[in-house]
Amino acid sequence: MNQPIVSVPLWISREPHSGTSRILKGCFRPANSVRIIRSDWELELASGFKFRPVSQIKTDPETPLEMDSNLRIGFIGAGNMAYGIAKGLLQSGDVPPTSVKVSAPSARNFVRFQLGVAVTHSNEEVIHSCNLVFVAVKPHLVAAVLGVITKYVTQKHIIVSVAAGVTLVTLEGLLPTGSVVLRLMPNLPCLVQQGALLFSRGTHAQPEDGALLRSLLQPCGLVEEGPEAWIDIHTGLSGSGVAFVYLFAEALAEGAVKMGMPSALAHSIAAQTVLGAGQLLRDSGKHPAQLRSEVCTPGGTTIFGLHAMEQGGVRAATMTAVEIATERARDLGRKPSHIATDNRK
Repeated sequence: MNQPIVSVPLWISREPHSGTSRILKGCFRPANSVRIIRSDWELELASGFKFRPVSQIKTDPETPLEMDSNLRIGFIGAGNMAYGIAKGLLQSGDVPPTSVKVSAPSARNFVRFQLGVAVTHSNEEVIHSCNLVFVAVKPHLVAAVLGVITKYVTQKHIIVSVAAGVTLVTLEGLLPTGSVVLRLMPNLPCLVQQGALLFSRGTHAQPEDGALLRSLLQPCGLVEEGPEAWIDIHTGLSGSGVAFVYLFAEALAEGAVKMGMPSALAHSIAAQTVLGAGQLLRDSGKHPAQLRSEVCTPGGTTIFGLHAMEQGGVRAATMTAVEIATERARDLGRKPSHIATDNRK
């Protein structure tokens, strides 16, 4: 009798000679050359190729991922970024609240975590009960936090740091050898699932680890992967850039107030102006300069206003702000002594 066809896309998690990973799609009929190691997880060819069902891996940003029911997600730290990411994960519906645990030193941190998730004051409890853990504490606390949990970290864990300026090399030095580490930089609009998030993989993080993180974070906003050198630039552009936009929105509103508009109305219109302009910029795919030129008419109000902004140095000041914020992020990553401790086993 013919054996059934396994008609699912499969992920080659390890190629025996090159050590790289790639996707292979098609139908496979189990035969003598294939043995099932774990029927729900992995197939291995006699040649040494290992396959994993792609249903556990995010390969197309537009295709939803069916999450592994054994996935347990932890947050060490309960600040804005932890809350924004947790809220996004839960709103997607792919991660149930019972699969999430949050730790923080004070009960006050848990007030807004009324999301059905478990909370604790023990970081060790999080690392024991979760296999994907976001380290969402201030940069100067990273060494102390990882110093406590490092003896419990195994190669089954995925550690994701959102601490600004703390490099992958530093993180890997604070954890056991072979630990799977990723570095993530979100921004404040994650709180309303409109964030811009960039992540980089550490030495031992595989493409499937990045694919899983991307899929989990998709409800939080735009999610991209890039080299670690871009993380600090992203901090200046988007992490700090949010505050630059707020300053601009405040100035817009104050200009309207100066000309006689009520403050509340001016701030409401300024917020909507920034929101609408951002959405049009994102969705149109046009360069900002092209959109700007479409607003201008010869001798009109906009070109006069833009001339005043150029005279005031808005463009140069904004570029310098991104540069300075980026350099500050790099300064934070230059391994001060209290972070550079090596806890490898």
